Amino acid sequence: DTTGAGDTFVGSLAVALGEGRPVAEAVAFASSAAALCVQKPGASTSMPYRSEIEAS
Repeated sequence: DTTGAGDTFVGSLAVALGEGRPVAEAVAFASSAAALCVQKPGASTSMPYRSEIEAS
């Protein structure tokens, strides 16, 4: 289910850039978050936790 994948990517990218991560690292973080998001149904329930993103 791709619902929320774009929102997850953009939100995660904003967080990573706001933390001062380099662009390439921020994009990788956001990509991981979006990849995890599409593995679960729905929108808000599919948003991964930071610990899930960092473990992937």
